Amino acid sequence: MTLNRRWLHGLPWLLALLAVAVIAGSVLVATDTTTKLVEGTEPTSPPTAAVVVAPLKARVPAHLIVVSKTPLTDAQRRQLVSVTGAKASLAVSAAQVFMAKGQTTALGVDPGTFRAWTPKGTAESTPVWHSVAKGDAAVAHVVGRAFELPLGTPVLTQAIFPLQIRVGSFATTALPGVGAVVDQRRALELGMSPGTGLLLSVPQREPAASAALARRALPGISVQPVQYDRPIARAGWVAPVVGRVSSAFGQRVHPIRNVVAFHAGIDIAAPFGRPVYAMFDGVVLYAGPARGFGNQVVLSHRGRVTTVYGHISRILVTSGPVRAGQPIALVGNEGDSTGPHLHAEVRVDDQPVDPVRWLRDRGVRF
Repeated sequence: MTLNRRWLHGLPWLLALLAVAVIAGSVLVATDTTTKLVEGTEPTSPPTAAVVVAPLKARVPAHLIVVSKTPLTDAQRRQLVSVTGAKASLAVSAAQVFMAKGQTTALGVDPGTFRAWTPKGTAESTPVWHSVAKGDAAVAHVVGRAFELPLGTPVLTQAIFPLQIRVGSFATTALPGVGAVVDQRRALELGMSPGTGLLLSVPQREPAASAALARRALPGISVQPVQYDRPIARAGWVAPVVGRVSSAFGQRVHPIRNVVAFHAGIDIAAPFGRPVYAMFDGVVLYAGPARGFGNQVVLSHRGRVTTVYGHISRILVTSGPVRAGQPIALVGNEGDSTGPHLHAEVRVDDQPVDPVRWLRDRGVRF
């Protein structure tokens, strides 16, 4: 009995020690989880089960991207298919979201199905879609470049409420205006309602004509045509700003860092506040802050061509289609800059080309 009494007297101390150990263990677990978030080793809210992503066997060309502010009903989807004569359709989620502080269009998709609808040359690798299926975001190259984001970086996106999402892969989507793609199970977290987007395959008709029919059928929706297998037009290009070329394309000594570096575009000296024009018909892929440029606008055009406009003081467009010659921004002195000017780039399949030569080939001279 004496032994039992001693054991009973020591029981409160034993229970206290156990409680301390449990609390300490909980703190360690919480601290470890926070570290993983900061380092971007995993998304904050991964889907519970990964989607099976089958190898790509055949493509369904998406000729129209429809985005609605409210979910499309079954009747509306049938109406769009009927008026355009679409051979196939795919419902997705779609919305304008903020990546850090810049705005772009994001799609919520089933990776196993959606990859067949992406243009040739877009994220051919199966691991890209496995990355999306497990909860990561596939971000367009130009959006990643704007923030100098390495793969695995957690990005704060803001739609309805802040959300941290990991950049799992970069992809030149070639779908006009689409800067990010996530699994449909993360769509609600990013503020996207299911069924607000629709892809239509209309191979027998010119995409622009199909887009006009869709807009007439459902006024108020956004319809972006996707062009395939056509070289970008040589007519219709304009100079991005009225000014003189102060720094050419190619290797140069960086004016701020004083190191030899490749200049992926040209600098055009112009007064502060002068209008910056869209070089060609296109759609806004990204508009917002960018490291080194202060602010930038990126437009996507048919033929897998993108144009970049940097160091701007004010952004005049955030989303949707733009026309050649439309003011999209104002000249500034933002970012790494020694005076008011515009940094302009032309990229084909995400590879930079000399804008001066590109524009001269299309009848534009500074």
